[in-house]
Amino acid sequence: MGEHPPGARLARLAALVLVASFACEPAPKPDCAAPCGPGSTCVEGQCVADAPVAPPVAEDGKKKKKRRKKKRVRRTTAGSAVAGGAEPAAPPDDEVEEAEPPADKLPPFVPVDDRKIPQFSNDKAQTIDLEAGSERPNERVLDQHFAKITPKITDCVVTASRYGDVGSGRLAIQLRLMPSGKVESVSVKAPARLNVWGIVPCARKAVYDHRFPSYDGPSVGVDFAVDVD
Repeated sequence: MGEHPPGARLARLAALVLVASFACEPAPKPDCAAPCGPGSTCVEGQCVADAPVAPPVAEDGKKKKKRRKKKRVRRTTAGSAVAGGAEPAAPPDDEVEEAEPPADKLPPFVPVDDRKIPQFSNDKAQTIDLEAGSERPNERVLDQHFAKITPKITDCVVTASRYGDVGSGRLAIQLRLMPSGKVESVSVKAPARLNVWGIVPCARKAVYDHRFPSYDGPSVGVDFAVDVD
């Protein structure tokens, strides 16, 4: 065989190197026909959605939940004016606090029946028991019993105030006490502002039902008063 000229040998070596370099490079990937939209990437001629990003994980391995803030609703009284004269907007149902249930309705007012309680009168003739002693009720003991009656009369006023307006003043009470300690008769004088909603008959019954200590002597008339502020 004859020898090849040096130029032909170099050209052959260059061709071999070029073929080797093309064999090592990967084949080009085709592009997508149209640009991919947001959240996707072109892969081998097709738009592929990007993988979702995982939320950050807390140190304890659990996902943190976002706390929802509770809105505080400021209430306005009915009929109150707002800026610009506009009516206040009604808050959403989930933000309105439940109102307290209404108080129980009062039963119909029924005054105390005091028709069977005798009215005190100084003009009424008194029967004198000649065999009775001369003892009189002790004033200190009477005051102690008046202190027990007063709260009952105060309850009469409190009950009346639930049904309407009650003023202030003095309830003047006169009673006739029998030796047995029983109240024979009682009267209650009250100003017009206290002569309402059955205060007077209620007070008369409170005194009439009370039992005083007995004593050896004649019946006596006793006065006391209850001030209502």
